[in-house]
Amino acid sequence: MHEKDIFFSLIIGLINPAFFSIGTLFDVIRIQTIYLILGLGLLPVIILGGVDISFVAIAALASFPVHMFLIGRGYEGGIWLYYVIGGTIGILVGCLIAFLLTRFKLGIFDLSLGMNTLIYGFIQFFVGSLANFDMPEKMVGWNKNYAIVVQNAVVGETGLHVSFIIILVFGILLHLFLRHTVLGRGIFAIGSNKSVAIRTGFNINRIYFFVFPIMGIASAIAGITLSVFLAFFSPILLLGKNMQVLAGVILGGASITGGKGSVLGTFFGVLLVGLVNQALVYLGIDTQWFDAVIGVVFIMYATFQVITAKLNKQEN
Repeated sequence: MHEKDIFFSLIIGLINPAFFSIGTLFDVIRIQTIYLILGLGLLPVIILGGVDISFVAIAALASFPVHMFLIGRGYEGGIWLYYVIGGTIGILVGCLIAFLLTRFKLGIFDLSLGMNTLIYGFIQFFVGSLANFDMPEKMVGWNKNYAIVVQNAVVGETGLHVSFIIILVFGILLHLFLRHTVLGRGIFAIGSNKSVAIRTGFNINRIYFFVFPIMGIASAIAGITLSVFLAFFSPILLLGKNMQVLAGVILGGASITGGKGSVLGTFFGVLLVGLVNQALVYLGIDTQWFDAVIGVVFIMYATFQVITAKLNKQEN
């Protein structure tokens, strides 16, 4: 486990020994499943040197309209058709973002602000503004489909959900892409020094058309999975949860200025965010403090990264 996760777990475990259990770990992973998928999708963008917040809106776009379309035609099948249609939408939106960025030389964060608002507005105006609680017959109970079931001292029965397989497969493929392909190395090169990467011969446009569709399909999978977990589909799904995902990626070691990050680090960073939330429960602290605590931790760590980077430059 990542050093920060171990240190944090030890502190909480000393205060409340019930925190040390396989049930707690499985419960944190289950709760953080969606943020793990979103974090992995966002990771290449952060390594590239940009910050995108539109991924939550893409998650809503790839889940709510798809659900309304299928349920309106009497669909009673499983989740896989949702993944296929939603994933296609996510990839297309990612390609659109890449096109706008490369064609008009826009800033990633600037474009994402507009896309985030535009997508949520589009969904509510053209598709619907109210959540839908109708679920296809074969998807009812999927949120309880555990691969392993254990008893937890606080929440009762919990377990490792089968959706964790998605995280493993996606994470392995992303790791191989980032570390063992020319395009993957190009992402790190651009994040470290864009001008040098261009002179070296990396195709910036081509890399963008890989990075943002990856974010798009991850967002789609996360949005659909979360909707089934919640047992309803919402037009404002994940609204305002951008920073929670970003905090997990940065706490996992990715640099806010680009050029640094890993799949394993992202996993532990997002897990740390989940441990903070779970710790508040075990310590009897109101969970309304969660966002404030994560915000403080994120600011401290991001500041530490910037100061460390400046010191390294001065030494060199």
